[in-house]
Amino acid sequence: MMNLPHSNLGWLCLASALWLAGCDKPVPPKTETPPAIAGAVVSFAGAQDPAGLRVAPLLAGANVQVTLPGRLAWDEDRTVRLFAPYAGRIERLRAAVGDPVGVGQVLAEISSADVGAAQADLHKAQVDQALTAKALARSRALADAGVIARKDLDQAEADAARAAAEVARGRARLAQYGIAAEAVSQSFALKAPLAGVVVERNSNPGAEVRTDTGGAPLFTLSDPRSLWATLDLDESQLALVKPGQKLQLATAAWPDEHFEAVVMTLGESVDPASRTVKLRARVANPQRKLKAEMFVSAQLGVADSLPRLPADAVFLRGTAQSVFVRLGPGRFERREVQLRAAGPQYWAVVKGLPADAQVVVGGALYLNQLLDVTP
Repeated sequence: MMNLPHSNLGWLCLASALWLAGCDKPVPPKTETPPAIAGAVVSFAGAQDPAGLRVAPLLAGANVQVTLPGRLAWDEDRTVRLFAPYAGRIERLRAAVGDPVGVGQVLAEISSADVGAAQADLHKAQVDQALTAKALARSRALADAGVIARKDLDQAEADAARAAAEVARGRARLAQYGIAAEAVSQSFALKAPLAGVVVERNSNPGAEVRTDTGGAPLFTLSDPRSLWATLDLDESQLALVKPGQKLQLATAAWPDEHFEAVVMTLGESVDPASRTVKLRARVANPQRKLKAEMFVSAQLGVADSLPRLPADAVFLRGTAQSVFVRLGPGRFERREVQLRAAGPQYWAVVKGLPADAQVVVGGALYLNQLLDVTP
């Protein structure tokens, strides 16, 4: 080991001690300038965008595919639900579910005391009509001979008119349901008022039918070659759909086929829970592949000229939709906007942004927090 003079050794020890002391001294942290807040505008120092903040321009309007869920139902314009017009007992059923029927075809034969009473009332009215007709003829002869006064003839004419009216009423009452008027049979046939298929039957031979209580119809007839589709349309998409517009229906039963439907009506109210409006469309079903109560989805292609922005750029402040717009390097402004759904990943801008705006799609919540916590 080298021998050093004592004086040099002291200086070396002192220098080493000072150097070690300097290593242990903490380095003051580098301070960052906080962003400046002016109203709804956030400005970062050095006119630099924060790291990790992503900005995207608005997209031009394009054709939008809107998917509407729904289900099929009978075409109510071609559907009828039949109830018994008179109380009685079903004697015979002549149609079953699935049977095709024509106009006027007998579905059931029903025995009813009410029918007998209606037939008897008609026959009584016919007897009264015959008697009043004879009385009127005698009164006219006597009036011409000057035997009776004019008022007696007027009374006879009025009685004959009332009797004729009762006969006409009785005939019309029975003819309304095709009931025979010639004899008191106490039976009538329930007939199909339109051509179609028996899609529902709630009756059995021997069952009693009543007219003073509610309940299911005896028969439901429909023409399955035409169906209604009831679809759920989001209220934000109301402007995209109009009556007469065509759309394509898809169903799991026929995954490789689409069925064309035509929009008939839009509902007049919005469902408070789902915020949707009921849309009704008619779909032709000549091959009867589609069935009532089948779930379907409708594809609706619409041309939308409004600019679009990514869904990730939108956040809620209370009930208002907002975005951050890039005003320049390091400067961002929060704006409320009016939007409309344009698919699962985009919103169409109705109001609040110019077409050339750039919006923050990554970091909007961070900027919003800076505005909300800054006094």
